[in-house]
Amino acid sequence: MINDDNLSHSSVEELKAKNIKNTNDEKLVEAVLFLENKPVNINKIKEITKLNKSDIPSLIKNINERLNKVGSSLVIIKNDAGDYHLTVKKELYDILKDHYDNRKNLKLSQQAIETLAIVAYKQPITKVEIEQIRGVQVDYILKQLLEYGFIKIVGRKKVPGKPIIYGTTDKFLKYFGLLSLKDLPPIEEFDKL
Repeated sequence: MINDDNLSHSSVEELKAKNIKNTNDEKLVEAVLFLENKPVNINKIKEITKLNKSDIPSLIKNINERLNKVGSSLVIIKNDAGDYHLTVKKELYDILKDHYDNRKNLKLSQQAIETLAIVAYKQPITKVEIEQIRGVQVDYILKQLLEYGFIKIVGRKKVPGKPIIYGTTDKFLKYFGLLSLKDLPPIEEFDKL
């Protein structure tokens, strides 16, 4: 709360104007995240809103605090790539995922799931490295996973021949109901199976 007794009239007006600007900037960032409906990096938010890049993280923090304060079902998360995503809180998604889960529309073969798991846990990884782990060629499966949007080319390995390296995408996270790669079950759990 602004105490008018300790501040001059012009200082009070400046603080009020700054608070209004911050509120409008927060609404602008929140609207971008809502309309994009996918993870957005800070440079894209800056490009769309014309805000200072350095101000965006604190605006997002303020939005999250406001959403939490009013008991909203929404939250802004920051994924492993550093992108921001306005999404439903995990505990609510767990309740609603049967209705909104699009996995039932797409069937992945056992080979595709195994390859995807290798990419998820070992990324960034090359085709040759995947084939060494699986013991079979994976050209067709990698092509299929790229088409589905579960993996992407993230660069080239700095070794002779400069092979392509692969990593998972945000679509992969969403498909499996994960907020980030940190939500993957520990690999040790698979040894128990």
